[in-house]
Amino acid sequence: MNAQILINCGKNWFEFSKSKTGQIDYVGKWENNELPKVEGYQKFASSTFFSPSQFIYLEDTLNNNPKIYVDSSIDVSDKDTFDFLVHVGPLLSAIEAKDSLLAGELYISQKDSFEKFAHLSSFIMDSLSVEILFSLCYGKMKNVNPDDIPLIFNNAKKKLNFDPSKETLDQAFIRYMKNNEVTLTLPLVGTQFYDWEPEPSIFDKLTDNLGFENLLEKGQKIRNAKHDFYADLETVVQAEPYNPYDKNSILVCIENIDSKICGNPGLDQAGHIRALAAKVIRESKEEKMSFNSKLVSLSYSGIVVQVTI
Repeated sequence: MNAQILINCGKNWFEFSKSKTGQIDYVGKWENNELPKVEGYQKFASSTFFSPSQFIYLEDTLNNNPKIYVDSSIDVSDKDTFDFLVHVGPLLSAIEAKDSLLAGELYISQKDSFEKFAHLSSFIMDSLSVEILFSLCYGKMKNVNPDDIPLIFNNAKKKLNFDPSKETLDQAFIRYMKNNEVTLTLPLVGTQFYDWEPEPSIFDKLTDNLGFENLLEKGQKIRNAKHDFYADLETVVQAEPYNPYDKNSILVCIENIDSKICGNPGLDQAGHIRALAAKVIRESKEEKMSFNSKLVSLSYSGIVVQVTI
């Protein structure tokens, strides 16, 4: 039987079905060795509420424009169904990339649409619910109230075994992180106080001599090289117990781009993990001073790193 609804997110495909009663269901990630055949399917573009064009750098799993393929026998003209399908692709990519911050922000940005398919959305986000809750409620400068994101909070409470009559949410996270390895994506704060430059002017010169006749071929090579360059930047996340203002401080340093281009090693301070998140992380792993990390995304509004606790 042919797949009814497919969403292509770069290298990954995800399958949905629609019952005779009109119920949309998530079948799962396409795991077949062969790519799905979509000849004759209707093809829709994902909503532009999220686009890689908004970023200077975005890791591979997220760097795509999702496409929706619907079998000609399947009707998706219902507003709520169509709205859900054109918005869920980026969320699927974020879950696949284990980008807890982006997954949470995507959910919030289209909360009305996703909550009309609450069971489905909850199932899709379940595997990352603890991490999403932490990134939204502890990592961002603008607090998110857990009660305002019930689809995430209810799943996370089960995984955390959280009983508010016995402990605070902080204590639940500390207990959970003591016993589990957790990978989070977190935005940096205080970046305005440091000189790390995410997009130096030297990159502008790469295309100075690019003529029309070789725009596609050489332009693609330049784009690939630039992307690989960012992906290879050394990113260090480590405790800063000597910080006179906050003993739980966690500093983030990233390789200096200009120095790397010149062949010289060197890290620059780029920002910190937010104090609220850092306190929970440090209290859960008091003896751990450095954390495996990598750069996840760069935009004109911020820097995001992935940290394994």
